[in-house]
Amino acid sequence: MRRRRSRFRLIATLLATIAATAARLPSQQRDAAPLVGALPFTNSVVGDERAALNPLVSGVPELLLIELARNPGIRIVEPARVRRVLNSQKLAPDARIDDEPPSRIGRILGAQWAIRGTFTTDGRGAIRLTAYMSNVGNGAPVEHSATAEGKQANLAGLIGQLAEHFSRDLHLAELPKESRRARELAQKASYETTLAFARAIEARDAGRVQEAIAMLEKLASNNPEYEPAQSELARLHSDKGR
Repeated sequence: MRRRRSRFRLIATLLATIAATAARLPSQQRDAAPLVGALPFTNSVVGDERAALNPLVSGVPELLLIELARNPGIRIVEPARVRRVLNSQKLAPDARIDDEPPSRIGRILGAQWAIRGTFTTDGRGAIRLTAYMSNVGNGAPVEHSATAEGKQANLAGLIGQLAEHFSRDLHLAELPKESRRARELAQKASYETTLAFARAIEARDAGRVQEAIAMLEKLASNNPEYEPAQSELARLHSDKGR
């Protein structure tokens, strides 16, 4: 019972972060640009692959937000804000986050969007990603859901499929030409590149920032066109300089 209350407090605090950010935006801007946050995904892999794929707990929602944020018609809650809340609750980034009655959350929060999800594999090279996008203020537990399934080699493309699905659900406009090109390049990333990025994000979320920087520098050097690594590396260096 204590763990359940703790999970509810975590969800309420995470989603309150989303609502608080929304409150600082002008009302017309809020209406035009929905604010979206992504919570850690659940690792549902069984067997030997489970530990190796655990970086995707943080990596998949990070990459999903990167893909969604390409559209100027959407705003995202920065992953750093979610990390701070997780840390304040003394919970690991991969702590399982269960459903809670959205009506209770809705009394506290505004009508913004939160994404959670899960991933699993079949042990033969295929992976399945399932994501749920909930309006945290209208009382509905799940407004939209999306599933992407295919070869692990196409992991980046599968994450892109989730982002495109949710973009349609939110009735976002088509991406500008340059953003479409960046999206296409990112979604062509190899499985090794995508997993390496996820490992760096896992290290960052665990507080091993220097290790994350070293991993991203290596990744960016080997894959100079891989935008997620370049952007996150610049962000971490900027944070260190503050």
